[in-house]
Amino acid sequence: MDGNRKIGLVAVVAMTALAAQITLGGTQSFGAAGSKRRVAAQVETTTLAVSSPIVERKVEGTETWVVDSQESVSAEIDMVLEEPFKPIIEIATALTTTDCNDNGTPDGTEISNGAADADGDGILDSCEYAIGDLNLNGVVDSQDVSILLGWWGLPNPVYGDLTGDGVVDARDLGVMLGRFGAIVW
Repeated sequence: MDGNRKIGLVAVVAMTALAAQITLGGTQSFGAAGSKRRVAAQVETTTLAVSSPIVERKVEGTETWVVDSQESVSAEIDMVLEEPFKPIIEIATALTTTDCNDNGTPDGTEISNGAADADGDGILDSCEYAIGDLNLNGVVDSQDVSILLGWWGLPNPVYGDLTGDGVVDARDLGVMLGRFGAIVW
């Protein structure tokens, strides 16, 4: 093989490797905002691992955003605590598809008796909301984070209270970021 042809082949291989890294790996920034809070983080595109969540709050009466270091740290801690259990959560939910809320009644029976299943996937909406899929699209993603931020700080929220403590806060954001990615039932 002559030198020019060899260099051309190396360039093609390098470009192919770069394209594969862009489409199959690497990191991507994501952000979501509500009227009072916004969050930014990095997502590893292959594993969907979320890192470096930064929570900002809007200064009342202004258009200025400031980093809320206490909530950013809380979100990071909860995300780290949740992340090792993520594969177990997916396996456990896959094994319990017949009764995702553990109330002793099969989900199909509950749905046929009127329980909500807006997306028609055979899984109770309440179970999907509880895991963090707030828009019922089968993925915990930045759209769900946006919904969570919309309920931030409100007492007894309809959506986003993933810890069950009656308020949406950095702990719920941390749980959601720990569950970021496709939901396996």
